[in-house]
Amino acid sequence: MQFFATQLLNGLTAGVVYAMLAVGYSLVYGILQQINFAHGYVYMFGTFVTASLITSGSPLWLAIAAGLVAGAVIAIVIERFAYRPVRGNRLAPTVTAVGVGLIIENVAQLIWTSRIRPMPFPFQADIIRLGPVVLSPLQILVAAVGLAMAALLWVISTKTDLGRAMRAVKDDLATAELMGVPVDRVVVTVYVLGALFGVVGGILYGAYYNTLSVTMGFSGTLNAFTATVIGGIGSVWGAFAGGLFLGVLQAMVTGYVSSALLNTVTFTLLIAFLLFRPTGIAGVQVASRP
Repeated sequence: MQFFATQLLNGLTAGVVYAMLAVGYSLVYGILQQINFAHGYVYMFGTFVTASLITSGSPLWLAIAAGLVAGAVIAIVIERFAYRPVRGNRLAPTVTAVGVGLIIENVAQLIWTSRIRPMPFPFQADIIRLGPVVLSPLQILVAAVGLAMAALLWVISTKTDLGRAMRAVKDDLATAELMGVPVDRVVVTVYVLGALFGVVGGILYGAYYNTLSVTMGFSGTLNAFTATVIGGIGSVWGAFAGGLFLGVLQAMVTGYVSSALLNTVTFTLLIAFLLFRPTGIAGVQVASRP
């Protein structure tokens, strides 16, 4: 029972991280029906910027802020020069996203090499025991940040002019533009929001597992995309649910079977949902645009 509870907590912690990464996919797809496969590489780069500044002795808040800014700037550049020129094309943005992701990974490898390194995160506190369950302060931090980010997204999407503009663009981009909605600005903001969620998730992932690698962009892309498909592509809250589900499943596979099967289980789950439940748990269907 104690082992099960420990694995469950580990899975929920990883699931919160996957959920934050999956938000970027759901936001972009919900509005543009485009899978942003460069998303994982953007969060990887921002996380490495944060880690490098912490290592150099910068204050934690400054390092995190710089990582968020780096992720946001890369997202803006990608949207403006790689995605916007081919907006409306079904295939071109996906191919472009894969190419951009590989470019980001290669640049990161030139800067930081391919060596796996620890994540310097100055957060130390005693563990908390709740009966047979041992709770890490980092797990509490991850959960608290995840809930705070979810609350922030809810406020933005339901209580602000930006949220209303996002819903208008999602319903009909062409009509929204005719009605005076600044479509390009809304789209850029969506990419930036996705990047910010991703970088926060990447920093927490690195801090929790104490490991960083330039290849984490691919694994992050795989896990976040799978979580998005499970929850329902286009549903932000479905993405959160899918992230939690995937994190718990992977933790149970690691604890009771073998960590060598993680990618096998993840890909199998992805294929199964695409074949038998393509709308995901949330059952969201996005109307096709001409």
